[in-house]
Parts: sequence; C-alpha cells; structure tokens
Amino acid sequence: MFIKGFSKIILSFVVVGFFSNATAANGNGFFLGLDVGGAIGGLSNSNFNVTTNIDPNLPPKDTLQINAGFGLNVRIGGQGYFNEKNGMRGYLSVGGVFGAPSYAFGDLKATGITAVADFNVDYLHDFVVSETLRFGLYFGVSSGYLMTFYPGGSALIIADRDIPRFRGITAGLNFGFRAVVSNHNQFEFSTKSVITNSVATENIFGFQVFIGANYSYIF
Repeated sequence: MFIKGFSKIILSFVVVGFFSNATAANGNGFFLGLDVGGAIGGLSNSNFNVTTNIDPNLPPKDTLQINAGFGLNVRIGGQGYFNEKNGMRGYLSVGGVFGAPSYAFGDLKATGITAVADFNVDYLHDFVVSETLRFGLYFGVSSGYLMTFYPGGSALIIADRDIPRFRGITAGLNFGFRAVVSNHNQFEFSTKSVITNSVATENIFGFQVFIGANYSYIF
C-alpha cells in the first residue's frame, strides 16, 4: 500500500512537470538523469539463528560483508516549483554497486552486487535564481526494493549450508547540491543512503550508500 501511494505521488510530479504551462525555463519539467560515483553496499547479520535449520548445537553467527566500488543510478521523473525558490520533484531511480570487490568478516564468501530500485520525493530550495542559472540544495526520502546478487555463489556459509541472496523493501534519505544551467542542464553533487531488512533470511540487514555526481536533462 505504501509503495503504491508513493508511486502515485511521483506520477503526479511527472504529470505536473510535463504538462505545466511554465516550461523548463523556470525549473518545471520532465527529466532524465544519470548518477555516477562511488558506492558501498552489502549486508550484516547479527546472531544468525542456525539452530532451527541445521544443528541445535551450533552457536549463532555474526557476519558482515561490504561491497565497495563503482556506483551507477538512472533517474526518470518530473519536478515543479510552487514559488520562485522552492519546489518538489518525484522520480524513479534504478542502480547499485557494480563490479565491486568484497570485504568479508565472518562466514561469508563471494562478491556481491547490490542493486536498488526505488521511488523518490525531494524538496528543492534554490539560493540563486536568474534567467540562466539556478543553484541550491535538495533533500528527500525514498522507498523501494534492494537485492544483493552473488554471481559466484551464495552469500553466507554456515555448516556447509548456503544461505540464498537477500532482498527487502527499503527506506532511504537523499541529499545534495544542484545547479540548473541554461534552463535544461541540471548538475548535482548527490548522496543517497538506503537500508532494508531481508524478507528471505532472518536477521539480515542490507544497506547501500552512494556518493557521486548527476547530470539530468530537463525537457
């Protein structure tokens, strides 16, 4: 229900931005963008309960895996201003940590790829507004879905038993600085952080932190 409501909010921003009689010249419009940067993603597991599944004599296990490497996100959405300096936007973001080396502590193996698809709503505030330049910041929230894949095998080994890849619904925060140049070109320094609890395996906590730069074209 929450995801559906979130998607309706974003759709409303897209529709308003796309059909607004105030064009991209004052910051309203449909946009398509790309984030490129560094990212950290992975999972942690506190006192994983293996006794009910494998051997009642096995102690609980604590593990942590971090995938740190190249991050990439694609955005599509719409934005609109309700006065000269303040506005909002909604968009879909899809991306993750790709080709990342794995740093493991505990009974973990393999290299993971942490992917996130989520809906985002950001508040926009501009400090500088002119005919050819806008500069300001944004902050917002997100909700979606996170999954970590393990191309070389499962993530967690306890008593020679593979625990499958994990996935879960996310909650996240967005923050960054943005500039709109010549009405259509939007540049950003962006941060994005999401967390989740696995729905596949008990006591698994997933996360992703992205820091990078974004370019979006406002139509």
